[in-house]
Amino acid sequence: MIRKLTFIAMLIVVNFGYSQSKFDQYSLEAGYGMAASGDPSISGFTHFDAGFRYMVDEYWGIKFDFGLDQFRTGSNPELGTDYKRFSVQGVYNLGRTLDLPNMTNGYINALAHGGLGYSSLKSINRNGVDNIGNVIIGITPQVYISDNFAFMMDASFILNFTQHYNFAGEYPDGSPTDNAFTGKMFNLSFGLTYYFGRNSSDVDWR
Repeated sequence: MIRKLTFIAMLIVVNFGYSQSKFDQYSLEAGYGMAASGDPSISGFTHFDAGFRYMVDEYWGIKFDFGLDQFRTGSNPELGTDYKRFSVQGVYNLGRTLDLPNMTNGYINALAHGGLGYSSLKSINRNGVDNIGNVIIGITPQVYISDNFAFMMDASFILNFTQHYNFAGEYPDGSPTDNAFTGKMFNLSFGLTYYFGRNSSDVDWR
């Protein structure tokens, strides 16, 4: 599944690169922050994410990203899960629609993003991996630093389909079951975007 998503993302990027090469904006991003789960409620600064983005034009782009989270219960350190997420997302330059760069003299922008992908959830006290499909939606405010760098904050909400373990690493009914449920989680992260390509950060900011 991961290889298929990576291959599809590469094909789309290459195709867009040939048809929309005049924009030529590529970027890498990385962030660190908080992970929070639904039932049971577990939170902590245990989230890391990284991604690659290509902008097709001034408004639309595609993003391939990876997220890593750890969930640990405070009452019992032997309960918890390790979560990995891979996703392909569409990106929309919301700030350009709202005219944020012009209103802030080129220093504030915001991107909206959403897509789907594959996740794995591994209990720290049980064998096996829970293979999950995910849907993600979020918003990324940005602060301009230079033609090659921007500071970013990202808030993302994620739905995990066909989840079997809860985020404490246990089956919700106390025993193995084929009854899957939809898990909910939230990420809030801060980090940097690095722009490269012929036009650096022009599509986001100019």
